[in-house]
Amino acid sequence: MQSIFMPTMAIAFAIGPIVGQNFGAGRHDRVREACNKGILLNSIVMAIVTVLVHIDPTLMVKGFTEEAEVITVGADFLRIVSWNFVMQGIVFSCSGMFQGLGNTRPALVSTICRLGIFIPLAWMMTLREDFAVYHIWYASVISVFSQGIISYLLVQRELRLKLHHPATAAPATASGAA
Repeated sequence: MQSIFMPTMAIAFAIGPIVGQNFGAGRHDRVREACNKGILLNSIVMAIVTVLVHIDPTLMVKGFTEEAEVITVGADFLRIVSWNFVMQGIVFSCSGMFQGLGNTRPALVSTICRLGIFIPLAWMMTLREDFAVYHIWYASVISVFSQGIISYLLVQRELRLKLHHPATAAPATASGAA
């Protein structure tokens, strides 16, 4: 899973410094642009990965084992949790935004919300007579999807709070001011 998320994590890690530098420089237009493009780019990357997983999820599992049962379970796992991938990219992007804006509390709040959804849901599923491990995977999909929505809404709130001034135009150069 970590190798699947590497491209989106790289993008998210770049968002923080870009946003921080532009926020500090008062370039609110660039902060909003970094947010929009970071979320869009991560969504595209993760959508492509999701499609690749759905084409043949066994390819990723076969690199680690030759046992047919493990490959089947691993492929089922990837097929189900891959529905999280786009939202996970959004969560990573939003976390980079929070870092760049200097307030990581919203990322903590969205994580707590995800766990607050996942833990009770997973526990309730274990009480079912027909309980199977894939029920937990579906609980993960629901909780990460929720976290993505919460993170996005919190980023929008943070942008409203911190970027209340109109977007700053590019600064005039010394030669252009003369």
